[in-house]
Amino acid sequence: MLWYLWRKIVVVSVERGRGLTVDECVALCNAPRKLPVNASRFQLWKHLRDEILIRLTYGTFARISELLRVDVPDVDFKYCSIRIRHPKGKAIFKVVDGKRKHIETVSQERNVYFDDFSRDLLIRYLEGRKKGPLVVSSRGKRLSSREAERVVDCYARSVGIQKVIGHTKNGREIRLVTCKALREAGERHTDVNGADRDATARIAGHTVRTKETYYKRGNFEEDRKIVRRHHPLMREEETTGWTGN
Repeated sequence: MLWYLWRKIVVVSVERGRGLTVDECVALCNAPRKLPVNASRFQLWKHLRDEILIRLTYGTFARISELLRVDVPDVDFKYCSIRIRHPKGKAIFKVVDGKRKHIETVSQERNVYFDDFSRDLLIRYLEGRKKGPLVVSSRGKRLSSREAERVVDCYARSVGIQKVIGHTKNGREIRLVTCKALREAGERHTDVNGADRDATARIAGHTVRTKETYYKRGNFEEDRKIVRRHHPLMREEETTGWTGN
Protein backbone atom coordinates (compact mmCIF):
# COMPACT_ATOMS: atom_id res chain seq x y z
CA MET A 1 0.00 0.00 0.00
CA LEU A 2 2.79 2.40 0.94
CA TRP A 3 4.63 1.51 -2.28
CA TYR A 4 1.49 2.28 -4.32
CA LEU A 5 1.04 5.67 -2.62
CA TRP A 6 4.71 6.57 -3.07
CA ARG A 7 4.61 5.58 -6.75
CA LYS A 8 1.45 7.62 -7.29
CA ILE A 9 3.02 10.69 -5.68
CA VAL A 10 6.14 10.34 -7.84
CA VAL A 11 4.11 9.91 -11.05
CA VAL A 12 1.96 12.97 -10.27
CA SER A 13 5.01 15.12 -9.52
CA VAL A 14 6.67 14.08 -12.80
CA GLU A 15 3.54 14.58 -14.93
CA ARG A 16 2.69 17.97 -13.47
CA GLY A 17 3.92 20.79 -15.62
CA ARG A 18 5.40 18.68 -18.43
CA GLY A 19 2.85 19.74 -21.01
CA LEU A 20 1.28 17.67 -23.79
CA THR A 21 3.45 15.87 -26.33
CA VAL A 22 2.93 16.03 -30.09
CA ASP A 23 1.71 12.42 -30.20
CA GLU A 24 -0.84 13.13 -27.46
CA CYS A 25 -2.15 16.20 -29.27
CA VAL A 26 -2.42 14.36 -32.60
CA ALA A 27 -4.27 11.49 -30.91
CA LEU A 28 -6.65 13.98 -29.32
CA CYS A 29 -7.30 15.76 -32.63
CA ASN A 30 -8.12 12.43 -34.30
CA ALA A 31 -10.23 11.05 -31.45
CA PRO A 32 -13.61 12.43 -32.68
CA ARG A 33 -13.27 10.39 -35.90
CA LYS A 34 -13.98 7.19 -33.97
CA LEU A 35 -17.70 7.18 -34.62
CA PRO A 36 -20.13 4.59 -33.28
CA VAL A 37 -21.57 2.02 -35.69
CA ASN A 38 -24.68 3.33 -37.47
CA ALA A 39 -24.06 6.86 -36.18
CA SER A 40 -27.01 9.21 -36.47
CA ARG A 41 -26.89 12.53 -38.33
CA PHE A 42 -26.68 14.34 -34.99
CA GLN A 43 -23.74 12.20 -33.85
CA LEU A 44 -21.94 12.89 -37.12
CA TRP A 45 -22.49 16.63 -36.64
CA LYS A 46 -21.39 16.54 -33.00
CA HIS A 47 -18.19 14.63 -33.70
CA LEU A 48 -17.40 17.02 -36.55
CA ARG A 49 -17.94 20.02 -34.26
CA ASP A 50 -15.80 18.44 -31.55
CA GLU A 51 -12.93 17.80 -33.95
CA ILE A 52 -13.08 21.41 -35.13
CA LEU A 53 -13.07 22.67 -31.54
CA ILE A 54 -10.02 20.58 -30.63
CA ARG A 55 -8.10 21.33 -33.83
CA LEU A 56 -8.71 25.09 -33.58
CA THR A 57 -7.69 25.18 -29.92
CA TYR A 58 -4.45 23.36 -30.72
CA GLY A 59 -3.80 25.02 -34.08
CA THR A 60 -4.63 28.69 -33.49
CA PHE A 61 -3.20 29.18 -29.94
CA ALA A 62 -6.40 31.12 -29.17
CA ARG A 63 -7.75 31.08 -25.63
CA ILE A 64 -10.89 28.99 -25.38
CA SER A 65 -12.85 32.04 -24.19
CA GLU A 66 -11.73 33.93 -27.32
CA LEU A 67 -12.45 31.04 -29.65
CA LEU A 68 -15.98 30.54 -28.35
CA ARG A 69 -16.80 34.21 -28.95
CA VAL A 70 -15.92 33.96 -32.64
CA ASP A 71 -18.79 34.41 -35.09
CA VAL A 72 -18.98 32.88 -38.56
CA PRO A 73 -18.23 36.20 -40.38
CA ASP A 74 -14.95 36.41 -38.43
CA VAL A 75 -13.60 33.41 -40.37
CA ASP A 76 -11.66 34.08 -43.58
CA PHE A 77 -11.73 30.83 -45.56
CA LYS A 78 -9.51 32.19 -48.34
CA TYR A 79 -6.56 32.86 -46.03
CA CYS A 80 -7.46 30.29 -43.35
CA SER A 81 -7.57 32.90 -40.61
CA ILE A 82 -9.88 33.97 -37.81
CA ARG A 83 -10.25 37.51 -36.51
CA ILE A 84 -10.26 37.53 -32.70
CA ARG A 85 -12.52 40.49 -31.99
CA HIS A 86 -12.99 39.83 -28.28
CA PRO A 87 -9.47 39.16 -26.96
CA LYS A 88 -8.51 38.89 -23.34
CA GLY A 89 -7.67 42.39 -22.15
CA LYS A 90 -4.68 43.52 -20.14
CA ALA A 91 -5.59 45.33 -16.94
CA ILE A 92 -3.80 48.64 -16.33
CA PHE A 93 -3.29 49.61 -12.70
CA LYS A 94 -2.05 52.80 -11.06
CA VAL A 95 -1.09 53.51 -7.47
CA VAL A 96 -3.42 56.19 -6.08
CA ASP A 97 -3.09 57.32 -2.46
CA GLY A 98 -0.96 54.29 -1.70
CA LYS A 99 -3.52 51.87 -3.14
CA ARG A 100 -3.41 49.93 -6.40
CA LYS A 101 -6.34 51.09 -8.52
CA HIS A 102 -7.61 49.61 -11.78
CA ILE A 103 -7.60 52.30 -14.46
CA GLU A 104 -8.63 50.50 -17.64
CA THR A 105 -8.43 47.25 -19.57
CA VAL A 106 -6.60 47.40 -22.89
CA SER A 107 -7.29 44.83 -25.60
CA GLN A 108 -6.27 44.55 -29.23
CA GLU A 109 -7.85 42.52 -32.01
CA ARG A 110 -5.60 40.02 -33.76
CA ASN A 111 -5.63 37.25 -36.36
CA VAL A 112 -5.04 33.56 -35.71
CA TYR A 113 -4.55 30.87 -38.35
CA PHE A 114 -5.64 27.31 -39.08
CA ASP A 115 -4.70 24.58 -41.56
CA ASP A 116 -6.36 23.61 -44.86
CA PHE A 117 -7.83 20.41 -43.44
CA SER A 118 -9.56 22.38 -40.68
CA ARG A 119 -10.95 24.71 -43.34
CA ASP A 120 -12.54 21.75 -45.13
CA LEU A 121 -14.01 20.53 -41.83
CA LEU A 122 -15.41 23.99 -41.12
CA ILE A 123 -17.11 24.16 -44.52
CA ARG A 124 -18.75 20.77 -43.93
CA TYR A 125 -19.72 21.72 -40.39
CA LEU A 126 -21.31 25.07 -41.26
CA GLU A 127 -23.35 23.67 -44.17
CA GLY A 128 -23.73 27.12 -45.71
CA ARG A 129 -24.46 28.95 -42.44
CA LYS A 130 -23.29 32.57 -42.81
CA LYS A 131 -23.96 34.08 -39.38
CA GLY A 132 -24.19 33.32 -35.69
CA PRO A 133 -21.61 31.77 -33.34
CA LEU A 134 -18.98 29.57 -34.96
CA VAL A 135 -19.03 26.84 -32.30
CA VAL A 136 -22.53 26.02 -31.07
CA SER A 137 -24.17 23.57 -28.71
CA SER A 138 -26.72 20.95 -29.73
CA ARG A 139 -29.42 23.58 -29.12
CA GLY A 140 -27.84 26.07 -31.49
CA LYS A 141 -26.57 28.36 -28.73
CA ARG A 142 -23.00 29.54 -28.30
CA LEU A 143 -20.97 26.77 -26.64
CA SER A 144 -19.82 27.61 -23.11
CA SER A 145 -16.26 27.22 -21.79
CA ARG A 146 -17.44 24.55 -19.37
CA GLU A 147 -18.99 22.52 -22.21
CA ALA A 148 -15.79 22.89 -24.24
CA GLU A 149 -13.71 21.59 -21.33
CA ARG A 150 -16.05 18.60 -21.05
CA VAL A 151 -15.61 17.85 -24.75
CA VAL A 152 -11.81 17.90 -24.49
CA ASP A 153 -11.84 15.84 -21.29
CA CYS A 154 -14.16 13.22 -22.82
CA TYR A 155 -11.93 12.60 -25.84
CA ALA A 156 -8.75 12.71 -23.74
CA ARG A 157 -10.19 9.90 -21.64
CA SER A 158 -11.27 7.97 -24.72
CA VAL A 159 -7.69 7.84 -26.06
CA GLY A 160 -6.18 7.20 -22.63
CA ILE A 161 -4.12 10.37 -22.18
CA GLN A 162 -6.10 12.11 -19.44
CA LYS A 163 -4.31 12.10 -16.08
CA VAL A 164 -4.68 13.77 -12.71
CA ILE A 165 -1.45 15.73 -12.17
CA GLY A 166 -2.28 17.40 -8.87
CA HIS A 167 -4.93 19.03 -6.72
CA THR A 168 -5.85 22.59 -5.85
CA LYS A 169 -5.93 23.85 -2.27
CA ASN A 170 -9.65 23.08 -2.07
CA GLY A 171 -9.13 19.53 -3.35
CA ARG A 172 -10.19 19.92 -6.99
CA GLU A 173 -8.33 17.79 -9.52
CA ILE A 174 -5.76 19.36 -11.84
CA ARG A 175 -5.77 17.46 -15.13
CA LEU A 176 -3.11 17.09 -17.78
CA VAL A 177 -5.42 17.63 -20.76
CA THR A 178 -7.41 20.88 -20.75
CA CYS A 179 -8.22 23.53 -23.33
CA LYS A 180 -5.48 25.72 -21.87
CA ALA A 181 -2.93 22.90 -21.98
CA LEU A 182 -3.86 22.21 -25.62
CA ARG A 183 -3.41 25.87 -26.57
CA GLU A 184 -0.04 26.06 -24.79
CA ALA A 185 1.11 22.84 -26.46
CA GLY A 186 0.27 24.20 -29.91
CA GLU A 187 2.40 27.28 -29.40
CA ARG A 188 5.23 25.32 -27.80
CA HIS A 189 5.36 22.71 -30.57
CA THR A 190 5.42 25.48 -33.19
CA ASP A 191 8.35 27.14 -31.39
CA VAL A 192 10.26 23.85 -31.19
CA ASN A 193 9.86 23.41 -34.96
CA GLY A 194 11.74 26.68 -35.53
CA ALA A 195 9.02 29.34 -35.63
CA ASP A 196 9.81 32.93 -34.66
CA ARG A 197 8.99 33.23 -30.95
CA ASP A 198 7.92 36.87 -31.28
CA ALA A 199 5.41 35.92 -33.97
CA THR A 200 3.91 32.98 -32.05
CA ALA A 201 3.64 35.12 -28.91
CA ARG A 202 1.84 37.83 -30.90
CA ILE A 203 -0.56 35.31 -32.46
CA ALA A 204 -1.26 33.75 -29.06
CA GLY A 205 -2.06 37.18 -27.65
CA HIS A 206 0.64 37.59 -25.04
CA THR A 207 4.12 39.05 -24.71
CA VAL A 208 7.46 37.30 -25.18
CA ARG A 209 8.18 38.12 -21.54
CA THR A 210 5.13 36.09 -20.54
CA LYS A 211 6.31 33.26 -22.76
CA GLU A 212 9.81 33.25 -21.26
CA THR A 213 8.54 33.18 -17.67
CA TYR A 214 5.55 30.87 -18.04
CA TYR A 215 6.08 28.72 -21.12
CA LYS A 216 9.77 28.04 -20.50
CA ARG A 217 8.97 24.90 -18.52
CA GLY A 218 7.31 23.23 -21.46
CA ASN A 219 10.07 21.63 -23.57
CA PHE A 220 9.50 18.19 -22.07
CA GLU A 221 9.90 16.29 -25.34
CA GLU A 222 13.03 18.12 -26.46
CA ASP A 223 14.73 17.83 -23.07
CA ARG A 224 13.91 14.11 -22.92
CA LYS A 225 15.27 13.49 -26.43
CA ILE A 226 18.49 15.38 -25.70
CA VAL A 227 19.19 13.43 -22.52
CA ARG A 228 18.33 10.05 -24.08
CA ARG A 229 20.44 10.83 -27.12
CA HIS A 230 23.57 12.01 -25.32
CA HIS A 231 23.71 10.57 -21.79
CA PRO A 232 26.08 7.56 -21.68
CA LEU A 233 23.61 5.42 -19.74
CA MET A 234 20.78 6.10 -22.18
CA ARG A 235 22.36 6.06 -25.62
CA GLU A 236 20.55 3.49 -27.69
CA GLU A 237 23.65 1.74 -28.99
CA GLU A 238 24.91 1.12 -25.44
CA THR A 239 21.70 -0.33 -24.00
CA THR A 240 20.20 -3.78 -24.29
CA GLY A 241 16.54 -4.68 -24.55
CA TRP A 242 13.93 -2.00 -24.04
CA THR A 243 15.34 1.52 -24.50
CA GLY A 244 12.31 3.44 -23.30
CA ASN A 245 11.97 5.39 -26.54
